Amino acid sequence: MDNETLAPPEPPSAASSLTATVLAEEADRKAAAADRSAPVLMPDDLLPGVGASSLGLRATLRRGGWVTITLAVLLVVVEQLSREATNVLGPDIQSWFGISDTKLIGLASFGGLALIMGAIPIAALADRLPRNRIVAVSGIFGALSLIGAGLAQNTFHLFLAFTLLGAATAYSNPVFGSLIADAYPIEGRGRMFSLHATATPLGLALGPFVAGTIANLAGGPEGWRWGYLALAAPLAVLALAAAFFLPEPPRGQFEQTAVLGGVMEQKVRPELPVTISIAYQRLRKVKTFYFMCMGIGALGLALITVPLQLSLLLEDEYGYGPFTRGWILSLAQIPTIVAMFVAGAAFDRIYRVTPERTVRLAGSMIIAFGVILVIGLQFHPIVLLIGFYGLACACTGGALVVINPLVASVAPYRLRGQAFAIVPVFTFLMGGFIGALGAGAVSDAYGERVALTVIVPISAIAGGLLFRYGARFLKADISRAVEEMLEERAETERMRANPDDIPALQVRNLDFSYGPVQILFDVNLDVRRGEVLALLGTNGAGKSTLLRVISGLGIPDRGVVRLHGQSLTYSEAEVRFKAGVVQLRGGAGCFGQLTVAENLRAAMLSAGLTPAERERRTERAYERFPALREAERTLAGDLSGGQQQMLALAMTLLHDPELLIIDELSLGLAPVVVQELLEVLNGLRAEGMTMIIVEQSLNLALAFADRAVFMEKGRIMFEGPADELAERDDLVRAVFLGNDRS
Repeated sequence: MDNETLAPPEPPSAASSLTATVLAEEADRKAAAADRSAPVLMPDDLLPGVGASSLGLRATLRRGGWVTITLAVLLVVVEQLSREATNVLGPDIQSWFGISDTKLIGLASFGGLALIMGAIPIAALADRLPRNRIVAVSGIFGALSLIGAGLAQNTFHLFLAFTLLGAATAYSNPVFGSLIADAYPIEGRGRMFSLHATATPLGLALGPFVAGTIANLAGGPEGWRWGYLALAAPLAVLALAAAFFLPEPPRGQFEQTAVLGGVMEQKVRPELPVTISIAYQRLRKVKTFYFMCMGIGALGLALITVPLQLSLLLEDEYGYGPFTRGWILSLAQIPTIVAMFVAGAAFDRIYRVTPERTVRLAGSMIIAFGVILVIGLQFHPIVLLIGFYGLACACTGGALVVINPLVASVAPYRLRGQAFAIVPVFTFLMGGFIGALGAGAVSDAYGERVALTVIVPISAIAGGLLFRYGARFLKADISRAVEEMLEERAETERMRANPDDIPALQVRNLDFSYGPVQILFDVNLDVRRGEVLALLGTNGAGKSTLLRVISGLGIPDRGVVRLHGQSLTYSEAEVRFKAGVVQLRGGAGCFGQLTVAENLRAAMLSAGLTPAERERRTERAYERFPALREAERTLAGDLSGGQQQMLALAMTLLHDPELLIIDELSLGLAPVVVQELLEVLNGLRAEGMTMIIVEQSLNLALAFADRAVFMEKGRIMFEGPADELAERDDLVRAVFLGNDRS
């Protein structure tokens, strides 16, 4: 053994070496991606409301005034009374019209559906128009619908009245949510939202007594009519008060004051309208808001189910009639009102120090709601059952008060109305509908206690955990809103100082993701008027994705897109197209089953042009592309690839674009066709048209473009004159081969 010689270790195999290299490169790639996608976090002193001095209720009211919150509370109470009137007066309505339970519930349900679905379009209007006018008009329509319900002669009249009432009261949460956020300072916003939130349980508590008392005083089989007619008067008075006295505060004034030191002046060019679909997609990318919506949707399983199932439980197990059930459930609202007041003040205090803790506490209170209610369901004595129910409702009341000020903190102030409208949609449609069906099935099979014991903990735990998970994104979301305001002010000041030096296209701080995978990272890009920009990079560098975001086909996670100084960030692709952003994508750009002439006519269908103007533009297209005139009656599908690309470009130019985006113009085309297309583009360049081109042929791109931008892994790595790029061998190799550079 001593004489044996140890064999030298075998060298690693080529396969193991390759594996190690691949694993190391993958680890480096993931680390680099994580570093690139790290959220931008502003220092606490730049986060609105964080670290601010304490502001009590009276001081908040002195700064924001009494009118907004007073009208908000009174209108919500009266509107809630009108909804409760249907619950109380339902048996009398049913008896008068001779309708079944199912028909009565169906009539009332349409009002609830209109209430939820009407909130989204009204919120879109609230983000564009003066909100005080929306409140006044909605209040008048609400009063008219109550009069219609009181005078209804048949069930169809009743259906119209209930539906109109639901639509007329749909404004409340989105409009008053954004009004309160803009009217009152951030330091006292929680207290104001708590006052607004208490109006709903207050209306629930007073509704049965008010409606029942009015009907009893009126007497007779038609006493129910006076319940609606009497409520129309205060609603109309409050609507008129809103028309004359409700102020319209500047949007986002306190955030702007906290970050910028004052409210920004009016922009050089107004923004394009905020569209509903874009607002929803952008808000989904605000992670705190997204997880709060998912959490409130999960909680909605219980929020909608518990009152109904508990009412059935009180009837089936305890034999209580409607009056007794009504006052028992009304008394249970008292702890909720108290908890809302306490939670509003606590929110303001905690948010100033640790804002994310408010979201975690809301999640914990939601979980506590489920635990407390399940414990209470194990007791048969009615006092214990209702006591635990009241305590559980207090937990949800405190948690729900936190939602509105948090929405105001993370949602861009231009989208606040729509953000406030989305939350109830998740609650009632996602959570309420599914929860009601599931609880009803379990209740029919095993009883109300078992149904509540099964549904409530699932709903509360899921909702609470989603809230707590979303807390980690709060500072990043607020930072993103702050960054947007800072950039907006800087750009507004620059445009005022140099109004003749506004870029045709401006992209700032742009991030974009497909689901959880981030593609674009902090992209900044300017294109001057009349400039031709070549966008270069390897496959997968993010070029086409950037073009999609500019065109409105992709919604950024962060950042701003402007055309001639006008923000396009919250506008749909159709709106951007009408503003002049026109893209010619590679591949199929025309309709193969239509002739050339029909393709040209189809391209102008939505342009709203006169016949003479359409004819003029068609003739201009034929002058630019003589080959298309010769093939005027030929199906586009029978044309050569080059002719199809000519037709696609001709269809694009019919719209006189402000910004022409071309993706892979020469791909798969013969050189002679490319040369013909290039002559057309040179003519457009001479006319001063602004263009962005993505082109595989580097020589073609550099010969045609004024300036080049090289992208790699979602970032801009080089930006400069096209002739300078041609002299950079390292970048040229990277364009063709994707080589890494030091």
